[in-house]
Amino acid sequence: MKRAVSSWFTRGAVAAIAGAVSCAMAIPGAAAQSRLEVASSLPDTLTVFSQGDVNVQREWQTVLVPGFEKAYPGTKIKLVFTTDAAQNTSVYDEIAAAAKAGKMTQFDLVDGAVPAEAATANLLVPVNTKLIPNLRLVDPSYLKPVNNEAVPLRGSQVLIAYNSNVVKNPPKTLGALIAWIKSHPGKFAYCNPADGGSGEGFVQDVLSAYTPAADNLKFALGYYPSLESTWKKGFEVLKSIGADVFQKQYPNSNTGVLTLLASGAIDMGAVWSDMATEALKDGQLPSSIKLVGINPPMPGGPDYLGVPKNTPRAYQELAFKFINWALTPSVQAAIVNVMDGTPGIEFKYMPPAYQKLFAGYPTPSLPYSAKTQSDMERDWTNEVA
Repeated sequence: MKRAVSSWFTRGAVAAIAGAVSCAMAIPGAAAQSRLEVASSLPDTLTVFSQGDVNVQREWQTVLVPGFEKAYPGTKIKLVFTTDAAQNTSVYDEIAAAAKAGKMTQFDLVDGAVPAEAATANLLVPVNTKLIPNLRLVDPSYLKPVNNEAVPLRGSQVLIAYNSNVVKNPPKTLGALIAWIKSHPGKFAYCNPADGGSGEGFVQDVLSAYTPAADNLKFALGYYPSLESTWKKGFEVLKSIGADVFQKQYPNSNTGVLTLLASGAIDMGAVWSDMATEALKDGQLPSSIKLVGINPPMPGGPDYLGVPKNTPRAYQELAFKFINWALTPSVQAAIVNVMDGTPGIEFKYMPPAYQKLFAGYPTPSLPYSAKTQSDMERDWTNEVA
């Protein structure tokens, strides 16, 4: 999901966290062999790869690393962290090559964009509640797109942000939202879906409203171009409101919509929940801006954790111990505080204050698969832009 490009967006430089941090992505040699030799004993160090924005860095630095090491004295996390999204490809290629060769990788646990892609290729260790008891706290629908091989750690979803000083009764359904847009020309914006996931989520929601539910599930779990003809009605609706969006234009990023909201140029727009929450917290958005979900809900979902195949059993056990700890409600609350996003577990299991915080958030729909999203962006450009 695109924040300012994809998943957790890059802003800064590679940073050192939790002791030994490296951006070397070479296929493991002697180091991996030494890990294999000690795999029969209980390891005390978990080697983790993570890629993301500075907020992901902060999550690991202030919550995950020190929290886990405190919860399990003597256990250490060796984190390889980078803000360079290109490194995801290197790590994925390493995991794929190791699985094909029946070898282990240099990582016991991967975070960020890699797990979802690796899981869809069956390159990770399958998970269940026996391995991870707290997996029972996770919405099962989040496990389907990743073949039950990856576990949600944190999330975000597309919501509607509105100026409560102007909009006293925000739309609660997509139909009501479309009607509001047409009756308030120039006061709504969504970004180009090719440039921002919030616009992508709004477009998907409109298409999905006129698509059979079974087909929407297929679009989320795989690639079925022959079914994309069902998008015709949705694109007609999107084209019909083209004259009513802000200046008949589409901002070229998620941030563009937030900027329009902050300036008062628009009264409503499609936004990422985490980006909008952070902007409200930092004062970049006025407190009059509120967030609300609509029905049917717009897409969203988690970033995942996963354990590569052929990871020695003892390291698997340590990785699953970490994942189980990370899914506890108190840790999830700490992650939410840092990330300004949504938890990896269901809202009902969060502490009461957080349940109240997410009271207006519906359970998001599943986002389309990457290839389906690409087709949607192409067709939007041809049919709407």
